[in-house]
Amino acid sequence: MRVSGAAGLVIVVGVLLCHCSSDPGGPGGGPPVDSGVVRPPASAGHDLVYDDALQRVLLVNAGLGAATGPPSTQPTQLWAWNGFQWRVLDSAGPPIRSLAGVAYDSARDVLVMHGGSYTVQVPYGDTWEWRADAGWRRIDVPGPGILDHTRMSYDSSLQQAVLFGGQRDLTTFPEDVWLFDGGQWTSVSGAGPGSRVHHAMQYHPGLGGVVVFGGFEPGAPAQDRGDTWLWNGTWAEIAPARAARTHARMAYDEGRGTLVLVGGASSGDEPLVLRDAGWVPLGLGGAPPARYLPAVAYDRSRGVLVVFGGGNPANDALLDDTWELDAAGWRRVDPP
Repeated sequence: MRVSGAAGLVIVVGVLLCHCSSDPGGPGGGPPVDSGVVRPPASAGHDLVYDDALQRVLLVNAGLGAATGPPSTQPTQLWAWNGFQWRVLDSAGPPIRSLAGVAYDSARDVLVMHGGSYTVQVPYGDTWEWRADAGWRRIDVPGPGILDHTRMSYDSSLQQAVLFGGQRDLTTFPEDVWLFDGGQWTSVSGAGPGSRVHHAMQYHPGLGGVVVFGGFEPGAPAQDRGDTWLWNGTWAEIAPARAARTHARMAYDEGRGTLVLVGGASSGDEPLVLRDAGWVPLGLGGAPPARYLPAVAYDRSRGVLVVFGGGNPANDALLDDTWELDAAGWRRVDPP
């Protein structure tokens, strides 16, 4: 596998084209797409969020894989998962990208996206929003600027999206936290975990803040990390360090009342849950096969955790499978 450690700083991506099932009633005004395959293209470095207004899990930036090439002219497609079928909601989004910061602002019912990159030579510093009745729009306000390998989560206590980590280029790794309220970005500084890329991050309502786990710290010395931090206005380390893990993703499982960590590199990808004593194995068989950079979100309407895609650490092949986790355990739920 070629994604852990310092190599994890560079994810070079290209576009995988697909023929996709269209959603005839979908918003956004995008052009129709061909019927055929009823699942998104194989992906890594993409994102899932749960849209409260639509009561659907949304997938953004699907179809990126390891390749080189000029900037893509393909727009990102926005997909929706209803528990048995994937549908394209919008096929006329901003330029497709990987490793962006993506979150769903439940107070305003909008998906927020910042940054990302097509290749390491083509990073983005733009902010976009999408909502079901209006489609995509670019938000032209000063903010974090060019940034990829970053993570974003919505903090419902602040009613703002929180962005942390990432890189501006191969030598610049900001350490500040950024908050976005829909009208402006605000930078917040303070001592914390230091710069990070390929970390996992998600809001934890029980802890009242955003939790950051692991990732790669490009400082001196550069190293993979297994630490856990909470940001609720200030930083605090909240769990014992464990085996380092990069390229993982996590979501808050409301049924379990805690965070579930899925996928990763460096020290394996066994699913973990965050308890008072720290991270412990989920302890359920039948988990998805090993993968890095999957997309994960909790479907509140159906009470399940949804996982899509990622990269196979054995051969770096991209995956296009869909999995769900409920109270009973894991199951693969790919459409026919």
